[in-house]
Amino acid sequence: MKHSAIQTHINPKVACKIVSESAIPLEKLVHPDDKVCKLEKLINWQYLETQLSYLFKGENAPSPRLIFGLLYLQSIDNLPYSDVIAIWKRSPEWQYFCGQRFLDNSFPLHEASLSIWSRVIGEQGRQIMTQALGLVEQNETIH
Repeated sequence: MKHSAIQTHINPKVACKIVSESAIPLEKLVHPDDKVCKLEKLINWQYLETQLSYLFKGENAPSPRLIFGLLYLQSIDNLPYSDVIAIWKRSPEWQYFCGQRFLDNSFPLHEASLSIWSRVIGEQGRQIMTQALGLVEQNETIH
């Protein structure tokens, strides 16, 4: 039985219990030597959230980590957003990279959201995302 999202007609306390009991923790599915898991450790996520959290105000705003993660993964291979969504749905590593705790085969955003959030982040946000990468050795290949 799939319980990936908390629906408004369900008691949130009960829904959270259902999700946590049936979900698979991503930490058990990913290998720490995977290239995406290695990249996850190179990024200063706290710096990103501190610098750009003002963009994520509002009741319906997604997790900053989710958006930043998806945009990093999209930019690695310059993928179309539709490919990013498709890969995210089937990749525990990508979900882990984006800060998810449990495996989920449904995409947590509307499919047009990633394009919109890319524009919201803008050029200045992308520069901050580059700064958050820190110093990556030039001879190390991440992808």
